[in-house]
Formats: sequence, structure tokens, C-alpha cells
Amino acid sequence: LISLSFVPAPTAGDGGWWCVYFTSPPGFAANGAIDPETGLSRLIDGARASIHGAFYSISSKSLAGKLIEAHRRGVEVLLVLERRNARGAEFDRLTGAGIPVVSDTGRGLMHNKFAIIDGRIVWTGSYNLTENGVPKHNNNAIELESEELARIYEAEFDEMYAGRIFGNRRESGALPFLTQRHYVRIGETDINVYFSPEDNIERIILKRLKKAKRSVHFMAFSFTSDPLGEELIALHKKGVRIFGVMERHGANSRESEFVKMRVEGLAVRLDTNRNQMHHKVIVIDERLVMTGSYNFSKSANRKNDENLITLDDPDIARQYLMEFKRIYR
Repeated sequence: LISLSFVPAPTAGDGGWWCVYFTSPPGFAANGAIDPETGLSRLIDGARASIHGAFYSISSKSLAGKLIEAHRRGVEVLLVLERRNARGAEFDRLTGAGIPVVSDTGRGLMHNKFAIIDGRIVWTGSYNLTENGVPKHNNNAIELESEELARIYEAEFDEMYAGRIFGNRRESGALPFLTQRHYVRIGETDINVYFSPEDNIERIILKRLKKAKRSVHFMAFSFTSDPLGEELIALHKKGVRIFGVMERHGANSRESEFVKMRVEGLAVRLDTNRNQMHHKVIVIDERLVMTGSYNFSKSANRKNDENLITLDDPDIARQYLMEFKRIYR
């Protein structure tokens, strides 16, 4: 019998400068959270100057309509999309309304799901702007208010939108280490932001995992990274409690880490959503949250345009742990 220890969380993940959103597909108990589509709709409605979004896909009729409404009232709406998804009815609606859209040219995927609103609010997480993203899939999103944080995401957006740079293995420009920023502190919360492939996110996650003292909880749509899987097994053998939920489809493939972890005795389960458990989340020691678009795979690390944000905040971690508990059970 596996015993999970959780601290009760508030029903709405709202910390003043941050707000967390979760979906609640059929078969899962209501979580009391606002869903990501509703949250993003409110942000779009409230935008006054600009909405800059890098999204893997936009097929939600509602959100496409909201973006068009914002554009028509004078808000600067600029979009970057994965080229394979730069088509379809909603894409045609957006471009037909005059919204500029840039599609990627990299060898991997433009797999980001982030937006910057009015240069002060950042939106990121696992949620794709699709018709199934809320009603059928387990997803998360987080909204963060910080001009300093927004500038970090804006620089990555500009690289793709204005610079047409995708899948770069290193930062462009002269002496990029002098201008590249990863860290922001808001109140008592330390925040770091990384982008792949240039930042070698796998290495970043490994460094964080090696510091785990008590527990690691993860939710993974795709987990095929050998180094990350081996580190979790090593932590387990040192006495760190490891709990995980993986998306069922593909979990028994040769590349997946699921079977290896189960054989080693880790408390890892397959999800029960008949559609998709789409989270990409790690929580370390019930305080450090890692989330974003980044799947725990070789392609995400080496080829795709992805983002990962880490937040050292027990209140935010509590929200994600409650979501983990709901899905794990």
C-alpha cells in the first residue's frame, strides 16, 4: 500500500501575482480550478496593448474568436505557430482577420504554449489551444504577472517572430551570455526560465533532481529520457520517495522509461484518461515546480522549440500536488 502525504490546497490557485489552471475531463473529480480556456479568454478580453503568443496549435473556435476580437479593438496580436498546424478553419479565420502569423522553419517542432499579454503577464503550461485541450485532456496552465519575467519570454518570442530563428542549438548574437536572462525573483519566489534546444533543459532538470531530499512527484505525457529515468531510479535507491503518472499511450514502447521504473520498484502508474494525460510537470520536495511545454524526451531537448519554468514556491507546489493526487488516484 502506497501512502501519499499532501497538504490541503485552496480550491482556486490564486496567489495574487500568479494563478494556476487545470482541466477536469470526464471521469475525474472536480478540482475546483478554473479551466485554462476560461482563464486565457479572460486575459485576452482584458488585454489593452498587446498579445504575443507562441502556440503549437490553435483550433479552439472560442479562443480564435477572442483573439480576433482583441485584434479588432486595436490590440497588437502577433502569433507563432508550428508549421504543421498553420492551416485549418481557425488558422484561416485568424489570418483572414489580418492577424500576422509566423510558422516555424526548424527541423523539430515549435512546441511552445506561451503568451505575453501587455508586456507584463506570462501564460505558459501544457495546454494547447485546441477543441480537446479542456474537455478531454488533463492539462495545466499558469499565469504570472511580472514585467521582468515577461521580458524573458518576449526575447524568445522575438527570436522566433522577428528573427525567424527556430531550433537553434545556441543563442544568436555577439556574447549572448551577457544579455541572456533566466532568473527572476518575485517576493519570496525564485523563478528560472529555460528554452530548448539552446539551454539543454535535460541538464537543468537533472541538476534539480540531484538536489532532491525527500520526494519527487511527476506527471508525464511522454517520458523517454534515459538520463532522467536513471536519475529517478538512483534517487529511489537513496530513499527519496518517487511518485509518477504517465500517459498510457506509448508507455509500453521500447523508448519509454515506464517499464524500467516499475521493475526498479518506483511508484509509477499509467493514467486512466481514455484520451490524453497531457501534463509535463515535476515537483521536487513539495516546493519546486517545473512545468511548461517540455516533454521528458530527446526530441524536446535537442530539436524542438520548448519552454520550461521552475518556481520555488510551496504554495504553487501545493496546487500541482493536489492535481497529481487527483490523477494518481
